[in-house]
Formats: sequence, C-alpha cells, structure tokens
Amino acid sequence: MSQKHETWGWMLAFDFFFAGMGAAMLLFAGIAELFLGSNLSTLGIFAGAVFVGLGAGLLILELGRPFQALRVFMNPKAILTFGAWNMSIAIVAGLLLGSCWVETFPWYGSIALRKIMAIICVVTGLIVATYPGILLARHKGRPFWNGPGMLVIFLTSSLLTGFSAFVVCGWLGQGAPVVSSLFPKLAAALCAFQFVLWMGYLWIKNTGTTEREAAAAKRWISGNYAGPFRVGLMFLGTLVPMVLFLIPHASSTGIAGLLAILGGLLMRNLVVYAGQDRTWLPGEEKYRSRLPHGDEAFLQKVWTKQV
Repeated sequence: MSQKHETWGWMLAFDFFFAGMGAAMLLFAGIAELFLGSNLSTLGIFAGAVFVGLGAGLLILELGRPFQALRVFMNPKAILTFGAWNMSIAIVAGLLLGSCWVETFPWYGSIALRKIMAIICVVTGLIVATYPGILLARHKGRPFWNGPGMLVIFLTSSLLTGFSAFVVCGWLGQGAPVVSSLFPKLAAALCAFQFVLWMGYLWIKNTGTTEREAAAAKRWISGNYAGPFRVGLMFLGTLVPMVLFLIPHASSTGIAGLLAILGGLLMRNLVVYAGQDRTWLPGEEKYRSRLPHGDEAFLQKVWTKQV
C-alpha cells in the first residue's frame, strides 16, 4: 500500500519551513514599518513573500492534483482553506510592501500604501507563522503532534528563522542598522527559549501524557530521532547559533543565522515524519494488515490474464 495517503512527506516539511520563515519576515517588516517607519531590508521583504509563495507551491504538490488547486480556497470551514487564503494575501501584501521601496514602481514612496500593506503583513504573517502548529496540533490520532505545545514550537521556530533570515540579509549588506544591532540579540533569546521549550515538551510527553505519546517521545530521546535531534537541532541549530549571535561580529552573526535556519528546516522534517506514529482505531490495524499490497500472487495472476 502506498504511504502517500497515510503520512506527509518532505514537501510538507519544506512548506512549513519556507512559509513559516517567510511569514515571520513579513511580520517583522510590517512591525518595523508601523512603529519605526523604517525598511528593515527590501531584499528581506521580497524574500519573505517569495518564501511564502514557495511554501504554497510545495503544499499544492504535496496535496496532489495541482491543476485542481483552486478547490482548496472553496471550503470556508476547512483549516487548509483558511491557511491558503492567508498565505495568498501575505504574498501579495509582501510584494506590494517591498515594491514601495523600489523607485521603478509608480507607487514608490507612498506612505499610505506602505502602512496598509504593513498592517496586512502583520496580521497574515502572524497567522501563517502559527498555522502549521495549529494544523498539526488538531490531529488527535498523532500522539507526538497532539496538544497546544506544537503551536508554540512552530511559532517560536518561525520567529527564530525569520530573525535569522534578516540577520543574513544584514550580513550580505542588505539590512538596516536595526537588523545588525537588535536582531542578533533577539535571535539569541529565541534560541534559548527554543532549547528550554523542546526540553519541556519532550519531558511532558514522556512523563505526563498517554502511553502512545510517551512512546513517540522516546524516539526523540533515545530512538532513531535522537541523533538528528540532539546534534542537528539542539546543538548545531540552537546552542551554537545562540553563542554566535552574541558575538558582535558580522561573520559570526551571519553564520549563526544560517545555522538557525538549517536547524528550523531539520526540526520541521523531524516533526512531520514523527507523524508516522499514530493511534489506530479499534480493529484498524488488523483491517489494514489484510489489505493487498499489490504484489500478491492472485493479483499478479489477474493482471497476467488481463494482459
């Protein structure tokens, strides 16, 4: 049996990564525009919109039937529809906000348009950055995902990767002074929070929840996810960037930003694949074990006769 309809794969993980990071970048750009009246980075604003669009494209491919993608916008009660509309609005608002800082566009310098687009970027950016955690937390049959903790984990990672992306823009010489002075410190604080958050999440799952949730958490503590989690996410993607962010040097903060971004990508892949652990309905495992896999002798015989 194909696993496509049983679990999600790397494309959804990359969607969560790009959409979350891009949405956080638009969120920060909107806040800076509204409260500071400044442009954090024109490159960063455009990159945020492109990242959200890239995530949306990967989501369409993961869901299948890309030529029927418009149908995802037509069910107002579905959380996917809610997410799809907010991603689309965020992309348009981000592109318009970025273009307000480019002289070739006729609306260059329009303060009113900048403020309106900034408000939309703040609202939709926050929603899109939070949305993946909400989507996963609603799956009661997936022990590792279930619960409000997943929402906080994804929002924290989105904010961290968004900060880091702007730090990288500053490293490349495409960021405002506030990026180089304030963002590394904020990113370091988020790294520390992410470390504590993951420790608490796994401890709660392992000791204070159901037997299946504890079993799922053990895979992260001492199972097949332990190595990538400890070395990749917690050490290289969290602790090392936290230290480098605090070193007042452009190269150190730039490398820290890249490591934090890669850590966010790894985290989403691990979390998505952790959804393979699921709670089965009574009798469901027995039923599925009896379904044909496609290579049974009687099926081969039938296909041979038809040919």
